[in-house]
Amino acid sequence: MKNVLPKTNKYIYLMMSLCLSLTVIISSCGDGDDPIVDPMDPDPSMVVADFSAQVDADNSLTYTFTNSSVVNGITDRTFSSAWDFGGDGMSTDESPTYTFSGEGTYTVTLTVTAADGETDTATETIEVTAPKNRYAVITDSFGNDNLNADGRTDTGELRFLTDSIQNGRLTFMYRVAEGPDMDIQDGFINVSGSSTTGDFALMEVRFKDNAPHEWREGASDDVIAASNFPEGMPNVWVPIEITWSADGVNAPTFSLSIDGQTIVEDAVSTTNGGAGDVDGHLAAVKDGAHNFQWKYSDNGKISDSMFHVDDIVIYSSDSGTETIVFEDNFQARTAGDDLDPGADPDNPLTPYHPNTTDAVVGEDQ
Repeated sequence: MKNVLPKTNKYIYLMMSLCLSLTVIISSCGDGDDPIVDPMDPDPSMVVADFSAQVDADNSLTYTFTNSSVVNGITDRTFSSAWDFGGDGMSTDESPTYTFSGEGTYTVTLTVTAADGETDTATETIEVTAPKNRYAVITDSFGNDNLNADGRTDTGELRFLTDSIQNGRLTFMYRVAEGPDMDIQDGFINVSGSSTTGDFALMEVRFKDNAPHEWREGASDDVIAASNFPEGMPNVWVPIEITWSADGVNAPTFSLSIDGQTIVEDAVSTTNGGAGDVDGHLAAVKDGAHNFQWKYSDNGKISDSMFHVDDIVIYSSDSGTETIVFEDNFQARTAGDDLDPGADPDNPLTPYHPNTTDAVVGEDQ
């Protein structure tokens, strides 16, 4: 007799067989085998931190850090940055510019964090050196025995020309130093109006290296007698401040301080050329300062000694608020650069006047 299972029992038998097979397959995954991974769980990102450092051409304490880090393996490849400048400072900018507090050895660390929290770090050791001071060096190579291109003697000079400033101030530092073969000569600062003729100057001071400084132009006999100048010294930086005030009608007044010492206040500019130069002097200076000249030595001499000038700042208060018209600390220049603007007035090489001669950029070693 044929043993036939009812159709319903066949289905039950089939389902039990499938369950038994699935149980065997699952139970075969014992200890030591890879766990079952949820296909919806993404892999972590791969983060590579990296950067480069470039010292600033104008200030050796300042570095620009370029972040070249990358994030791979996830759709969102953005990252945050945390910089540690060797304990000298911190930044969270992606590619910061940082000025160290002083020279030394610094280990710079960059930590990069991806959107999923994965991190990586990169480090670089940087030897930071103090910046070398740069300044204008004025000498005098044209004299009786060596005429200039025009067949004349000349002084070394750094000259700056600007629009007339009725109410203004000039600050700068100066230093005189011996040359390889010659003694120190006198340095000068001349502040003039529309004319650079000596007798028409607003004021001019002679800087000595082993004697009290002197007035050269602009000071009356009374001002000369009342002025108590300090004695000049070689190889020392000395701060100078000159102020002036003009009204467009009368002779302007000026004040001078040297190394913080007031030499004169509100002196009336006058000419040393006599009665015949009074009108010409007034016409030249009544609108204030226009020309600024740092000169060295004199027309008949040649000197390889040096007049150093630095940290020039020219201010104007004509608007009612003091603003900087011009400044130059020479740090953006290269040692040995000529400060002559060149022959093309449409494309000057420097901001200085074409009469600038024997003036180059120097650098302390």
